[in-house]
This record gives sequence, structure tokens and C-alpha cells, in this order.
Amino acid sequence: MIAQNYDENKVVLSGRLVQDALLKYTLNKTPILRFTLAVNTYYKDKKETLYIPVVSFGDLALEISSLVKKGVNVKVEGRLVNRKIEFSEEEQYKFIEVVANKIEVFTK
Repeated sequence: MIAQNYDENKVVLSGRLVQDALLKYTLNKTPILRFTLAVNTYYKDKKETLYIPVVSFGDLALEISSLVKKGVNVKVEGRLVNRKIEFSEEEQYKFIEVVANKIEVFTK
């Protein structure tokens, strides 16, 4: 078998919303939906909860904005991006978030 150089930035996560999603608009009136997803991971007998920030844009943001409330179980597909917020020259905050291109909402 010949090894290929294969890079792909794709992530699939499922979990519950930590709080209601926040819908905002850019100056160009593009919808932006942000929420934090609590994802449980297990190793041996230990459970750890990861809190993953998720953002979606445009039609997807509008379509699901009324459905994504605190505690709702969702599946997110998208890609990871690095973000940096600069408060001053000395102070900045770096983080990774998921830019979603597909979100499934699971209802009871």
C-alpha cells in the first residue's frame, strides 16, 4: 500500500447545549449563531466533559436558531478553526471553535 499525504479538517460531535444559542447579525446582516456544546468523553472508568464552542452562519443559523435551547441534544458536523481576540497589544485570547456546516437537532 502506498501512503498518501492526506489532510482533512472535519469534525463530528454530539452533545447537549450548555445554554440557549445566541443569534446575532453582522453589519452586512449575515446571521451568526453561537453556542457551546457539552461533549462527554470516556477513558477507562473516567468521564470527562469537554465544552466546545460552535458557530454557524447564514441560512443554517436561521433555520435552527429557534430549536437550539439549553439541554437540547445535537449532532454537529463542521471544521475546526483558530480564533484570536485581542483586547490590547499585551492581552489576547486564543481558542479553537467548530464552524458548523450541518446541525441535527434531536427532539424527545
